[in-house]
Amino acid sequence: MNAKDCGKFVTDLRKKKNLTQKQLAEILNVSDKAISRWETGKGFPDVNSLLALSEFFGVSVNELLAGKRIEEEKLTEIAEENVIQAIETKEKEVKKKKLQMVICSSLFIALILPAAIPTLIYSFDIIASNVSLENGAEFIGLLTVAVFLVASGFAIKKGHISLLHSYHYRNVVDRDGYCNSMGKGIMLMSIPTFVCSLTSLFPHIRFVQVLGTSVLIIGYVITVALLFKYQYKYNGGLF
Repeated sequence: MNAKDCGKFVTDLRKKKNLTQKQLAEILNVSDKAISRWETGKGFPDVNSLLALSEFFGVSVNELLAGKRIEEEKLTEIAEENVIQAIETKEKEVKKKKLQMVICSSLFIALILPAAIPTLIYSFDIIASNVSLENGAEFIGLLTVAVFLVASGFAIKKGHISLLHSYHYRNVVDRDGYCNSMGKGIMLMSIPTFVCSLTSLFPHIRFVQVLGTSVLIIGYVITVALLFKYQYKYNGGLF
């Protein structure tokens, strides 16, 4: 599968029908620039264009990809080669994108790090100077609850439905969907709990305390509402 071979084949087919690039573009409902790119080997037609070319010129898609007519007995072999080459091309594109992402991320970090480090140090100093273990028991208790919710939700999500009372899922038909939804809902409850555990370390900052309590209440209301929704959806009712 070679873009130049494909392009040359399209050019030959077009010329045999005495068509210009613009005329072919109008027939296929694409731009003449697209036709030019195909014929010069700068790119492959997309799936829709390949099907349109195949139908218009009376050739198979495999012949278009191979850039030549294919004998009947070699059709399967060429088709397999095209599939393999398509997979290899896709893998190369993925690797290229990953490399580009790594390079861009590295450049971004290199540019922002010099400014970020002093800010992080300053923020850490402020946090450290205000942290108090006065509410240490509350912090550990909330953190334990958060961990318990994550573990329980994950277990239920994976199908360990016995952690719930059988009454709650007695009418459930789609048990996989029920477990997945209920598990995620329970795991979400750990977020406001964890946030509240962190804010408990700042007992002398009124704003932080109010924020933590608000997050806990609002978070629980939202997640409980979601659990009720999933219960009603999969169980056919709340009870």
